[in-house]
Amino acid sequence: MEKFEFIQLYLKEKGVSAQLTKPYLFSISKLTKKNLKPQVFESPLKLFFLQTVFGSITWGSLMFLLIWQFNNVTIYNLYGALFFGVATGFILALNVATTQKRLDLNNWDQWLEENHFN
Repeated sequence: MEKFEFIQLYLKEKGVSAQLTKPYLFSISKLTKKNLKPQVFESPLKLFFLQTVFGSITWGSLMFLLIWQFNNVTIYNLYGALFFGVATGFILALNVATTQKRLDLNNWDQWLEENHFN
């Protein structure tokens, strides 16, 4: 078992949700072969902004491909895509912040050292 997979299982046993044990944009980290830190150790503000940008772009792209190409795109459609990004970013940031507070997880490097993963 790879070290990163073991850390994911360890975090799941401690009560961290499966989504938060993976790095943000997990598919990109698999392609680059980098073992990034899990989302639970990231800054909630950073995750909020990343999810806002990527969520808005994803929602807007899907809506354009499925619906907006047949209708006129209005400013309200773009506001809807932005709202989707902000809402999902807020949910992700809130989830990370509450998990960090509940389990007292602050620093990735310190946590690795304390749990003998170095």
